[in-house]
Amino acid sequence: METLLHQYGYLLIFVITLFEGETVLLIAGILAHQGFLNIELSIISAFLGSVIGDQLFFQLARQEGYEFVRKFKYVASVLPRAELLVKKHGTYIVLFARYIYGLRTALVVMCGLAKMPRVKFTIFNIAAGLIWAVSYGFLGYFFSEVIGSVAGLGKIEFVIAAAIAVTALVYWVVRTANSKPVSDEPKQEE
Repeated sequence: METLLHQYGYLLIFVITLFEGETVLLIAGILAHQGFLNIELSIISAFLGSVIGDQLFFQLARQEGYEFVRKFKYVASVLPRAELLVKKHGTYIVLFARYIYGLRTALVVMCGLAKMPRVKFTIFNIAAGLIWAVSYGFLGYFFSEVIGSVAGLGKIEFVIAAAIAVTALVYWVVRTANSKPVSDEPKQEE
């Protein structure tokens, strides 16, 4: 297992974070604490994947417009919420997009559709990617340290238990966030 993680772990982190990646980055932090991965390389892989993925979605939306959006039903379904947030917060939404579950990709796509200046988007995207990768990577790392000292499990048992716990937690947060939609749309008068 250790050899496979050293050979392909960072590539896997990179590929998954091209699209999303909170769960994989938290698990990478746990694995790094247990000695299976390097925390710095995990964070760098996640940072690069996250920034490149968002740049790609931004550029494709900017070039192809709504034709690009139609290829992704989920993005199209939440685009009105993303549009309101982009209009309300402008370029600053890029800093927070990674923390708004269920809207990250839609917000990036909306920034492209809104023809946000490329340089501004790129600067904010790099800053946001760095903050996100460091915070989630170390959150997993320190979560592992705390739970490891309390639980007293062996390395493998701990990694499995922690991965299941993190996955369940992220699933619960995403499901909870999506089950009670907060409407940013103005109320229509009857």
